[in-house]
Amino acid sequence: MIYFGFNIANPWCKRWTNLWNKMYSTPHPHKCIELEVFEDNTIASFSFRFATRQSHAGLTIEAGLLGYSFLFQFYDIRHWNVEAGRYYIYDEENGSH
Repeated sequence: MIYFGFNIANPWCKRWTNLWNKMYSTPHPHKCIELEVFEDNTIASFSFRFATRQSHAGLTIEAGLLGYSFLFQFYDIRHWNVEAGRYYIYDEENGSH
């Protein structure tokens, strides 16, 4: 995983409100795109995360300024099976793995 981030927050502010979010399917059956805008205690923030070989691996970018933050995610919806070194294969009939 690659991660870089910084955050300057207002410690006296307790707000967190989801203003808008949307999830989009992609042509790939196991990938999704998610966009979100929310109000929070951020003064200034930025984070970048890129992960592979773990549950919900993918790209996440978040930026915030003066109480508003924007989140972009492109990720795999599957869970990672550490023992087998691959994603879980779910039984379509009963939903188990």
